[in-house]
Amino acid sequence: MQYLCNYQTDIRRMIGVLQHWQVLLAPACAASVTEVTLADVLAVIEALQQTFGPTAPLEAIIQQLVEQDLREQVEGRRQVRRELAAAVA
Repeated sequence: MQYLCNYQTDIRRMIGVLQHWQVLLAPACAASVTEVTLADVLAVIEALQQTFGPTAPLEAIIQQLVEQDLREQVEGRRQVRRELAAAVA
């Protein structure tokens, strides 16, 4: 489901984008890095382009990543069940 952001100006929209990037990328930075830079943003974009291609729609990338995450969660749960079953046996 798409949510529309009602920014009144292009500058406010850009401020919003930059603030979101800052919040989202801060934990991924090394402990010694105190500020998120455009280089950090570019690294994420380059990794996504390498994996999915430069013209991949964002929604398609999101769906693929969600699918991968769900598969990993299911496999993790199966592994825990196998380990518990082995411990009980």
